[in-house]
Amino acid sequence: MEIRTPFDWVRIHRIRKRNRECRVFPLICPELLHTSSLAIELELQSLFAKPVKKNLFIRNIKRAFESLANESTGSFNYKDIYEQMQAEGRAGQDDAPFQEAFLRRLLRGEISTEQEVIEARTFLPGAAVPNIVCFIQGFVRFPEQEEKEGWQAPTVIQDCFLEEFSSYVPHLFFLPYRKHMVMLFRVPSACASLRYWKEGHASMLRVIDRLEGEYGIHIYVGVGSVYREPLLLHHSYREGRKARRTPPYERLSLRYYEEITKDEQLQKCIEYIGKHYTENLSVGQVAAQINLSVPYFSRLFKKETGRSFVYYVTFVRIQRAVWLLRHTNLTIEQIAEELGFNTPNYFSCTFKKYAGLSPSEYRATKEIIFL
Repeated sequence: MEIRTPFDWVRIHRIRKRNRECRVFPLICPELLHTSSLAIELELQSLFAKPVKKNLFIRNIKRAFESLANESTGSFNYKDIYEQMQAEGRAGQDDAPFQEAFLRRLLRGEISTEQEVIEARTFLPGAAVPNIVCFIQGFVRFPEQEEKEGWQAPTVIQDCFLEEFSSYVPHLFFLPYRKHMVMLFRVPSACASLRYWKEGHASMLRVIDRLEGEYGIHIYVGVGSVYREPLLLHHSYREGRKARRTPPYERLSLRYYEEITKDEQLQKCIEYIGKHYTENLSVGQVAAQINLSVPYFSRLFKKETGRSFVYYVTFVRIQRAVWLLRHTNLTIEQIAEELGFNTPNYFSCTFKKYAGLSPSEYRATKEIIFL
């Protein structure tokens, strides 16, 4: 069978459901090689990638005849085309591999036609495509507790969200990446934003509080905008990522893309802060970048970001400190000096005020690896 669209994998899936002993050889176009990991999920013996080499074709056909003669189900021969494939996704059952492959392509912006979305709905539960993306990262406060009690943070996070949202969100989808996970679902049509959807927003906060209180799991969620048009959902993914990394408007643990200022002048100032945050920045120095008086700039900055200029700059420094604590062996004294804090003690006190933990306590936590 020739694989011309991702939906052709669904056709193979249905054939295999009806006849497990049927031998199917997918012939896949180069532009769809990223979907080839589905052949493993479908337990296919092999596949061919265009252009097909004669010796490879004959070898695989012979292997299929031998498998039939031995009454064996055979196994997928991955080695022959390994260099042509981009393996992705996880093992699943029934339609799970198709759901994951479709959603990942949707978030990468690789789906360009409504027809493919319509076809994909046949293997999405409820035939509904998600319209919002939440970007999730976090750490475990007491790694020894996780090891002692035998639970795994990614599973606990998913279970808590499923339990909390199940009463009014029929289907939640989770896609794990290495250092983050995305959660997708469908916000009711009457709600233009998760931020203003009372039940959804409250549920988010309850999950965050429960994870921290019961398991010592601290998660930080960036929420993208709602997109009713499925082909635009990849924008929500990028927005969620940006919201996660932007200083908070209200809460550190839950940030919405809609909260980020769209004012072009302030965006220019924010970029300037991002490049010069280790320096002794003054509000006058930044206001001068857009030719505004200090009083007016201060009022505008507070209105658009929800935070004072001093708070914002300090938070940017703390974000960098978090990365240095996690990924380097620099001492607390060295980090304080690099980020422009007057003394290590002042840095430690400021870090705890913003992060809720001291630098040494944070360094002892474990970053959650989702995949």
